Amino acid sequence: MEMLRRAITYWRARRDRPRLALALAGGGVIGGMYEVGALTALEERLASPGGFDVYVGCSAGSVVASLLANGVPASEVYRILDQDLADPLNFRRGAVYSSDAFRHAAGRFGRLVWAVGKNALTGLRGSVPDMLARAERDLPAGLFDLAALERFMREAFAKRGLANDFAALPRTLLVPAVDIEQARRVVFGQGELAGVPISQAIAASSSIPGFFEPYAIDGRDYVDGGVGFCGHADLAAETGARVVVVVNPLVPNHEPGVVPLRSRGLYSILEQAGRIYSQNLLQLGLAAMRVKYARTEFFLIQPPRADAPMLGPSMGFEASHAALRYGYESTKEWLAGHGEPLLRRLVPSIRPLAV
Repeated sequence: MEMLRRAITYWRARRDRPRLALALAGGGVIGGMYEVGALTALEERLASPGGFDVYVGCSAGSVVASLLANGVPASEVYRILDQDLADPLNFRRGAVYSSDAFRHAAGRFGRLVWAVGKNALTGLRGSVPDMLARAERDLPAGLFDLAALERFMREAFAKRGLANDFAALPRTLLVPAVDIEQARRVVFGQGELAGVPISQAIAASSSIPGFFEPYAIDGRDYVDGGVGFCGHADLAAETGARVVVVVNPLVPNHEPGVVPLRSRGLYSILEQAGRIYSQNLLQLGLAAMRVKYARTEFFLIQPPRADAPMLGPSMGFEASHAALRYGYESTKEWLAGHGEPLLRRLVPSIRPLAV
């Protein structure tokens, strides 16, 4: 009778609790590291790994979401990365860049210079944009490709005994990307794209335009899911989730008293511009979603605007461990203060019942 009573209590708790979702935005290598750190801090406060019903992951967030949806706790991933353990999930440089990646990138850059130079000689009086337009068929589609990332994720899933099939996951996983030809968002894990391997969906969602070539699947070209979107929390709300936690790793840089961004050069200016763009998209999107999905509560975890270090280029690895620890420490501090409403909402829902 006691076992039956506990089973009924557990079933009622599951039936009555709201459907929970986690939406992870992109942010490159350091963004994914921040997310692992932030979610580890959240797990510690909840005293329970996992617990979400739906995982939405865009770009770098798709890597993290795929592991969580497979039942791997964020704290386990944090330990592997922080201690640099020999584990299939240790996300090192080779996970994104193959051994000959920079040789191929140099070749593509050389092709770009050649294409521009060739057309400059035939149109000295034209504008630079016109010159680039004439050279478009000679320009490369991107500097790097994502074959290494797809292979890393596929092999990591296999070595760890994790699912590379959306249908085989214990929880719902959705990975958005953008079909570049049709200029529309697509969602791997549902509809006609439900049968695409998760590793391929991750590569498609991570293809930063210009930096990576579009990722091709079944004759369609896909680019980063963050193009025109940020967080994709609407996908979580559409599944019926009543509580959606959004984690956004990158906010505009605020470092008064240090070297001005202008003096840091083109790459840092582009990084800052990208952060401003994604932050505005996110704020506008959340405002609209709170109206459209009035029955759903949205909570946002992101670095404090007053203390958001640049750390390094989003696709770099030198600052990855700093981003991992910053995500953990800053989120731990936030949860102890402004994050209390989120904890009050999640604790009754996620905390496992005593058996």
